[in-house]
Amino acid sequence: MIFDVMAILKTDGARIQLEGPLTPPSNLQGEGFVFSEDARFSGELENIGGVLELSVCAEGTFTVPCGRCMKITEQRFSVSVHETLVKEGEEVSDPDEVIPFTGTSIDLDAVIWPNVFLALDTKYLCKADCQGLCDRCGTDLNEGPCNCKDDDIDPRLAGLAKLLQ
Repeated sequence: MIFDVMAILKTDGARIQLEGPLTPPSNLQGEGFVFSEDARFSGELENIGGVLELSVCAEGTFTVPCGRCMKITEQRFSVSVHETLVKEGEEVSDPDEVIPFTGTSIDLDAVIWPNVFLALDTKYLCKADCQGLCDRCGTDLNEGPCNCKDDDIDPRLAGLAKLLQ
């Protein structure tokens, strides 16, 4: 969502309430993450001495393969985003802590989505006690045991295995 900041840049201390949909970026969807179209944000943008402070909460749902059994699972996200935006070319004490913008408009999707991705976990499970897949035959162990024999013995312990027979 492109937001025009011309009005807020003219008045120090001006504050605008923001709310709207978040369009899932196609270039940021990866690793199996598929974001639904229900993602939204709400919050405010404030001008503090010519520097814009963005504080919003982004929420929505996405689907991702389970980290153990690979079944698609739906997950929710809720991320608080706090960013400082400055007009490109402005003098700042720490340029790594701000997001520069040009002109009089800001692409809020480009500011919010990277924060969402950084807040997500690297692995999601379909349920807390997911058994996953058999590492030999690929059977989903949530649906029942597989027929694989558990006869892999560490060669260092092969002598002990003979004693147990």
